[in-house]
Amino acid sequence: MQPVPIAPMPTPLRAALLGLLALCGAYLVVPDGTARDVGNSVAGVLAMVLALAGARRLTARRRGWLVVLAGYSLWVAGDALFTVEQSYLHLTSYPLTSDVFYLSGYVVLTVGLLRLVRGRQRGMDPTPILEALIVAAGFGTVVGTFLVAPIAVDSTTSVLGRLVATAYPVGDVVLVGVLVRLWTSVGSRNPAFRFLMLSLAATTAADLVWNAFALVDPLAATPRWLDVLWLLGYVAAAAAACSPSGAALVGGETRSAPAASVGRRLAALGGAAALPGITLLVVGTLGLDIPWGVVGAGCIVLSLLVVVRIAVLVRVVEEQAVQLSALARSDGLTGAPNRRSWDHELGRAVHRAEEDGGPLTVALVDLDHFKRYNDRLGHQAGDRLLREAVAAWGALLEPGELLARYGGEEFGLLLPGVDPDEAVRRLEAMQAVTPDGQRFSAGVAVWEPGAQPGAVVERADRALYDAKHAGRGCVRVAGAGLEGTTPPVRIALQPVVDLHVGDPIGHEALSRFAEGDPESVFAEAHRVGDGSLLEAAAIAAALRRRPPQGYLSVNVSVGALISEAVAAVLPADLTGLVIEITEQTDVEEWDRVREVVADCRARGALIAVDDWGKGYSTVERFMRLRPEVVKLDRGLLDDLDDPDRQHDLRTLVGWAESMGSTVCAEGVETARQWDTLRSLGVRFGQGYLFGRPAPEPAVTD
Repeated sequence: MQPVPIAPMPTPLRAALLGLLALCGAYLVVPDGTARDVGNSVAGVLAMVLALAGARRLTARRRGWLVVLAGYSLWVAGDALFTVEQSYLHLTSYPLTSDVFYLSGYVVLTVGLLRLVRGRQRGMDPTPILEALIVAAGFGTVVGTFLVAPIAVDSTTSVLGRLVATAYPVGDVVLVGVLVRLWTSVGSRNPAFRFLMLSLAATTAADLVWNAFALVDPLAATPRWLDVLWLLGYVAAAAAACSPSGAALVGGETRSAPAASVGRRLAALGGAAALPGITLLVVGTLGLDIPWGVVGAGCIVLSLLVVVRIAVLVRVVEEQAVQLSALARSDGLTGAPNRRSWDHELGRAVHRAEEDGGPLTVALVDLDHFKRYNDRLGHQAGDRLLREAVAAWGALLEPGELLARYGGEEFGLLLPGVDPDEAVRRLEAMQAVTPDGQRFSAGVAVWEPGAQPGAVVERADRALYDAKHAGRGCVRVAGAGLEGTTPPVRIALQPVVDLHVGDPIGHEALSRFAEGDPESVFAEAHRVGDGSLLEAAAIAAALRRRPPQGYLSVNVSVGALISEAVAAVLPADLTGLVIEITEQTDVEEWDRVREVVADCRARGALIAVDDWGKGYSTVERFMRLRPEVVKLDRGLLDDLDDPDRQHDLRTLVGWAESMGSTVCAEGVETARQWDTLRSLGVRFGQGYLFGRPAPEPAVTD
């Protein structure tokens, strides 16, 4: 934030202040008598008139300044009255009427200064007050030892006189505390601040010196330089009030006191804590009587204040620790628990489910097309959608349930004691309140006794992918039955041969349907959201017809490969199984695809790219999957007699082999094609030449 420029002090006010300073200098050479006494009072009155005129021009916290100046004005009035009492009425009794003005000035000035300090400080932080009290307690021990205690035991003065006499150093102690409070608070160190600090320091110093002189000789005349110090305090107060920076003093910065200069605060607190010890050292060195009651009371009060200050500090540290812990477990954008909290609470929920035997359902929720929403409306709109979605969904949760931000636009839902059907109903209700008409996909899984917490999340994650590839905006439950949801599938096995020797090395499982050709049936299943279920059913049927020898090749789309349905039907040992990635569909979650492919390889499977050169079976997909087998689309076998086609295929085969892949040609129907492909380096082939697909027999009643 740029500082607000402060206008210079008006020329008339500046000239008047310079005139007052000149009057203070002249006061040093004025002879004793009426002129000196009157000059003192006139200078004080002029300073206050000038100060009030300047304060009325301030636009911020004018009342605080007026209260401060009212306190100074009471002192000026006390000076004038004291002059009349001493020089004209020759009063010798004590206390005098002027003491009422002086002591009232302490009270009013303290109140006004505290108003100014509060103007620069927001909140109810007790730290600044405690630190001011610590300084006052330390300084008060010194004043109590050297001023208050001797006055209190002075038998030549009446009880009232002693009370009034001790009130002066007590008032100075209070002023010192307020002075330190102002000094250690935060704000601009502008001219008004410096003038006010100078005024308070000069006035307090003059008061303390005068109290010391009065203690030694109550009838002694006040030194002229001491009067000048008081006048300097009045003039400095007038300069502070007349400075335009007086408004910035009380209305500018509003940071908390702990942000003030650490050096100033430590210096003040350290000095205050050392004062009782220094007092005892000085008293012992000088051989004076030690007022044990004053020193003891000061040490006790100081110790208690330090303990309270430490207690406040400890409380602040504990609160900040709680806040930091909450921040560490909360998402900064939405306020929902973050991934760290999710992992912690999931483990606790699994432990409770193990103990009580109740159900535990986990759901993963992913906002559909969030990137598109961000690109269209901007990231601020995306952030707002996330915050509003969390608020709307969270309002539907029951006690003990948890909604956490799992990552990005993905959220985790922990539902202890809820079965999958109820979880689906709960998610449908959340779907209805999602802001801006947005939709989400969700995967649901139930924790199985004895399973690790991560296992249920993995199953929910697979179900989430099923929901995404089912068209998004829907909910899928992990492990849902395949029967009755897809058309019945029959498997036909077609042999795959080694073109160099002509022997079969395996079979490809091809799906057949009574309702129509496989391509249209699978397309319709994907359109209605059951594509992964149908592909899983086809794989399960193929595994049931697995030949005793050779490998078995099964077809699966890249989207279905990462689905819960397909994962559920694949056996743990995939040795002898070739997983052919078909060309019909594509996905965005390639990181997940790579994880599943790596897992399948680790379990013994080989990866093949089906119908390469058609649909999504591109070089990019080849580079992503790094298949062991590349199956050429049958369309590439057209015009094999063309030398250019042969050159292209030879180059293609060489490139595939250089990448560690073996080439298999589909649609081999003639011996001439066989010979040509073999000469081009193609290793495997399948087609009507080697055998038509053999369907399994139909089931009859």
